[in-house]
Amino acid sequence: MSDEIVKYSNQFNNQALRKFTALDLDLLMAIASRVRDKGTDEVAFTFEELKRLAGLQRNMTNDEFAKQIANVNRRLLALNFEFQNEEHDIIQFALFAGFVTSPTKRTLTVSVNSRFSFLLNDLTSQFTRFELAEFTALRSSYAKECYRRLKQYRQTGVWKVSLEDFRRLLDVPKSYRPSEINKYVLKPIEEELGPLLNLKVHRKYLKKKPGRGRASLVGFEFEFDPEKVPGGAPAPRVELSGSVVTDEARKSLRDVSKTPVPDLSVPGEGPALDPDTQAFLDAHGGHGFAGAEGYVSDWPSAA
Repeated sequence: MSDEIVKYSNQFNNQALRKFTALDLDLLMAIASRVRDKGTDEVAFTFEELKRLAGLQRNMTNDEFAKQIANVNRRLLALNFEFQNEEHDIIQFALFAGFVTSPTKRTLTVSVNSRFSFLLNDLTSQFTRFELAEFTALRSSYAKECYRRLKQYRQTGVWKVSLEDFRRLLDVPKSYRPSEINKYVLKPIEEELGPLLNLKVHRKYLKKKPGRGRASLVGFEFEFDPEKVPGGAPAPRVELSGSVVTDEARKSLRDVSKTPVPDLSVPGEGPALDPDTQAFLDAHGGHGFAGAEGYVSDWPSAA
């Protein structure tokens, strides 16, 4: 499974996969990894193969697994996929033209809708690419959905998104306040993708005029390590927005202001000295701190 790659047009990232569980997403990406570049041909999976691709750990009967697979397509059918072509025509269709799950044969047979084939075939630019194993190893559905979007910007290392689009794309409940988004959405994202991608999440605020209340959250900027393209020129750097950089600078200043300042009048409170300097001070019976007992000054007193 380590060699399996998921690759699709960036347009697919504009589609919110509503009500998809973490397992639903794993199964969908496993299917997408195998139907890529197959045109509209039928592609067959055994249940064992599909479980392996999706990294499924728990035991499920054939009937239970068949229902799980069928639920994936049922949720896809409910989404009503919609895209615009180069002529700005609005196209609406189902993702798969055929989707046959057989509990008795323990197989799944799928074929991609011909109107959808451009999203998975002959991709040379404007595509999202990632390792299936890395995706299925993530636990949170929010982390998985954020990961897919970050991989669209894998060469620049910055994804900028408004709060409204973030809610829609990750299917965040409309009732969630910023504090709940932090706790239930961003926390699992940061916990899983932070170590994996060196991810930093910057909140973007709209500052109001003085006396008109607190600044309101309007979006996020996700900063992470960009991927290096072997033998290729690095992508142009994408800078964080000025307001985000300013907020980060203010946070750094606040952190510095909270750092305890050593009391230099007390021995042992200052920074560690190199051995030669410490030996010199010890030889003169002082610690080198003005006002401390034994302090020796070679400077003449002010007249």
